[in-house]
Amino acid sequence: MERQPIVSGVFYQGNTMALTNQIKGLFNHSEGPGKEPTVKDQKIQQSFGLIMPHAGYMASGPVAACGLTEAAKMGHPESIVILGPSHTGTGMPVSVWDKGVWVTPFGDVAIDEELASFFIDEYEYASINYDAHINEHSIEIQLPLLQYVYGRDIKILPITMMDQRKQTAKEIGQVFAEMKKKKKILFIASTDLNHYESEEITRQKDEEVISHILSSNVERLYSSITEHDISMCGFGPVSALLTSGLGEPRVIKHSTSGVMTGDYSHVVGYLAAILEGSETR
Repeated sequence: MERQPIVSGVFYQGNTMALTNQIKGLFNHSEGPGKEPTVKDQKIQQSFGLIMPHAGYMASGPVAACGLTEAAKMGHPESIVILGPSHTGTGMPVSVWDKGVWVTPFGDVAIDEELASFFIDEYEYASINYDAHINEHSIEIQLPLLQYVYGRDIKILPITMMDQRKQTAKEIGQVFAEMKKKKKILFIASTDLNHYESEEITRQKDEEVISHILSSNVERLYSSITEHDISMCGFGPVSALLTSGLGEPRVIKHSTSGVMTGDYSHVVGYLAAILEGSETR
């Protein structure tokens, strides 16, 4: 079972050489970490989480590069679980891609079939469903960056949430809490923050969201999104990480598309944050 890329050549460069140069540029960008990532030459000591943006690399790429630079200091994960929202409205409420490979310009990324089986067995609300993933970009956008940092032999478990209710997020978080006992895993929650308002308004709304992420207050995160009309798209995946016991959240980088494009009238907020326990430091 192969999943072909759908935003290659649109959200990121579509051939190997151009993509390599593009990603190098993200890591060396003034809004990025300013240098190439160095992966610690050992396995990670314990599972941890990352909150990562999922827009085109030209907009959110430097923020994503900041997140992965910090993650690289931990070492190599045994597997990578990527939980993304559904922008397409297709598939099942919680959809798992359970076998085969996902294709990128850098080559094939193998599915961790063991973790897929574990997730399906542990969480009866989840379904094996491919339709939810075919045209969804929030997981695909992470893969070339992960291949660039960790190499071509990574394994992933892609999960898409169409149902982002608080209860669903908490249930997934509970499954992740059990899953992290099986392997040393990097869990990624794919999300952008507020969408298509001015720089000033977006920064205000983003700070509201970030404050609740830092306090791991899922209740307030959900209520604030409603109260303040915040168009964060991956609140479900983020909340799943916050309830999985991965550790204390810490902001690595927050920015907006306005900083990259110069258009401050209709921006999107981007966040890279890490959730880690004391043993990983």
